[in-house]
Amino acid sequence: MRVTHISASNWRNFKSLEFPLEDRLFIVGPNAAGKSNLLDLFRFLGDVAGPGGGLAAAIDSRGGLSKVRSLFARNNKKGRLIVDVELQDGDDTWRYHLSVRGEAKGRNRPLVSAERVEHNGETLLERPDAADVADPERLTQTHLEQISANQNFRPIPEYFAKVRYFHLVPQLIRDPARYGGVSDDVHGGDFIAQINSITPRNRNAWLKRMQNALRFAVPGFESLNLEVDPAGRPHLVAGYRNWREAPARQSEADFSDGTLRLIGLLWTLVSAPANGGVLLLEEPELSLNAAVVRTLPTVLATAQRDRSMQVLLSTHAPELLDDEGISPREVLVLQVTDDGSTVTLLSDIDEVADELAAELPTSQIVDGLVSPQDLAGLIVVGEGKRR
Repeated sequence: MRVTHISASNWRNFKSLEFPLEDRLFIVGPNAAGKSNLLDLFRFLGDVAGPGGGLAAAIDSRGGLSKVRSLFARNNKKGRLIVDVELQDGDDTWRYHLSVRGEAKGRNRPLVSAERVEHNGETLLERPDAADVADPERLTQTHLEQISANQNFRPIPEYFAKVRYFHLVPQLIRDPARYGGVSDDVHGGDFIAQINSITPRNRNAWLKRMQNALRFAVPGFESLNLEVDPAGRPHLVAGYRNWREAPARQSEADFSDGTLRLIGLLWTLVSAPANGGVLLLEEPELSLNAAVVRTLPTVLATAQRDRSMQVLLSTHAPELLDDEGISPREVLVLQVTDDGSTVTLLSDIDEVADELAAELPTSQIVDGLVSPQDLAGLIVVGEGKRR
């Protein structure tokens, strides 16, 4: 299964957004345009559908409906938060539509305003239904999150539940006490514990593959293993070649930020299931050498060949965009307007059609669209007090 099209209204920075989706998507835009928030739309669906999740929990974890609903919502779609997703599974087509409103009389709980599921053009679910009218409390939950209600369209919640997000923070990996004991922490607080939870056979095989890759990317890198200390805490231990006969040993506390982030990315790829769902990567180029960054599109494409996995990646790295295998249909450009941020595929932007036809570097074309045009005001902040 794969997502083929997504649209939304009143989601965070966006009054509205709509775009088709292929196997991968590179999201670009200026700071504060909404790149992270766009990725979070897919995480939101995963949180609604996933075990222990649900609509109320997904919205509460984001600070409530007022935080996820766009500031432009008041005069758009009656203030509803709307998400509409089309999916393809072989010859089967699916469509899931969810509209959420705030409860009246000051309670402002998120309620299902509409929920619809279509399979090959046939409507399987249409809410509110008679049962919802008889018991309005049912509208605090989607059918997407309920096993007893989603049997006819379970491939959809199963696929949404596979959404994974990568944005590891090296400081949290080095000092997991900072993360507060949250399981499956998306920023890496329990990253090494997650590795330790894998069966030894699979874990060792995956670490071996990562070790071989790291030897090419990290100077002097020799080996990568997982060891548990006397207190029962797992650690990543690497060996580095040097003038000594035995390699020098380092743990995660000694690794550079770039090495930790690269280890995290490689683990995310090697541990992805065969039907990998949607993988969200937020600025994976951070702390990495430019040569490594240039290789990432090929690394991702290679991983995708063996898995049914879509990849959505936000980036500020021009060297990543200039990979010759990246099509303008795979680059989504975010731009900030007075009416919210907009999203447009690079291939659909008329003003750069000539530049695309001339096969100019993608990074150069994108830079002209998203970079601030006048940074004089930023420069003067460094000036001392005029005398």
